[in-house]
Amino acid sequence: MEVEWPPAREPSAQRVWREVLRPMAAQMRASAKDLAQRAVARMQTELPELFPDLQNVQENLVSTEASLRQLAQIIELAGDPRQVELPPSTLAIARSAVHRQVALADLMRLYRLAQERVWQWMFAHIVDKASDAADQAVGLDLATGWLFAYVDEAMVRVERAYEVERDAWLRSAAAVRAAAVEEILADRERNEQRASKRLRYDVNRRHVGAIAWVEQASEGGETHAALGEALTALAHTLGAETTLIHSLGSLAVAGWMSRRDSFTSDKLDAVGRGDRVPGVKPGVRIAVGEQGRGLEGLRRTHLEADHARRVASLAGPRGATITCYRSVAVAALGIADRDHTLSFITRVLGPLAADDEATFRLAMTLSVYLDENRSRSRAAERLMVHPNTVSYRVHQAEALLGRSVATDFLDVQVALAMLPARPGLARPRPDEL
Repeated sequence: MEVEWPPAREPSAQRVWREVLRPMAAQMRASAKDLAQRAVARMQTELPELFPDLQNVQENLVSTEASLRQLAQIIELAGDPRQVELPPSTLAIARSAVHRQVALADLMRLYRLAQERVWQWMFAHIVDKASDAADQAVGLDLATGWLFAYVDEAMVRVERAYEVERDAWLRSAAAVRAAAVEEILADRERNEQRASKRLRYDVNRRHVGAIAWVEQASEGGETHAALGEALTALAHTLGAETTLIHSLGSLAVAGWMSRRDSFTSDKLDAVGRGDRVPGVKPGVRIAVGEQGRGLEGLRRTHLEADHARRVASLAGPRGATITCYRSVAVAALGIADRDHTLSFITRVLGPLAADDEATFRLAMTLSVYLDENRSRSRAAERLMVHPNTVSYRVHQAEALLGRSVATDFLDVQVALAMLPARPGLARPRPDEL
């Protein structure tokens, strides 16, 4: 195998690379997920303002893990770190940082923090695996030079991508619109006429806010296009007349759909039931707020959509493609205090809070049954099962509870509403790892 990295071509350096650095790279690839979590936790501690929500945390986890896997692969091959092309997810974050108005200095600080965490990991591995002090010194010298060359080249490429995107963005009307959206959501803009002009979108209408997102960027770099298409499809389903789209990062976009008249209840209810929206690609998820009017309504419906997204993200794979705030409002209120929420769910539901699919199905059947005022027929219609199936599952759920749901009806209903978010609440945060 040809060694591309000049410092590694000496016979002694090649041996250390083969015996120490190459096994280290294999371990790095296997530990990439855990190492990425630790690196991002450090970033959150040092620059919390760059991580306003779970979506920003997730996109940085995806990008950092991809970079670590790439770094490990090139080390295994003794490749030249100055010739490495950055992963698409890393470049996507650099570009989205422009739209979120993240300073270039802060973006560069994130890379230096990641470099520090990776170097600490590499140092510990080399010290532990090198056979003697001489090999240890050679290994540390090789790894230091290689990592610094890699990070230097990576930062140059990130800075270039950032500046190209910033120049294009500043020349476009998107910058004016994005600034207007930020001021409206922060409640700094209260003049409807001025806001409408800046947005090129009439705010004195009925609005439904939505957020579309994915868990990770597509290889083809078409994530934003798919998210925009999803919101456009939702707008068509709801009968909207105009649509406004606003980027929230590399993995999420916000949108508002508006009409002069109110959105019809049947269409909103259909979306709330999780009916399929044609045009939404697999992997794209959408959170929807309630309709509101004017500037205040535009702000409120976006906030509601954000709460719905938080609940859906915590639900993980069990979450629906479309999550409406009206369906998860109680859960959104309840999960603000994670430890308190977990304790409440466990205390009220007991064995019915178990994480297996069979028990979860019983719990969700009971939840729908209570939502439908204990009507077997209406619950069966929503769940698309026979009424006898509803009765059977409710009986099993009460057996797990150890009591009738009538005993503490409200507590049970609230705990069931929050139960889908339990897996996400139970996972440790990156700063706890």
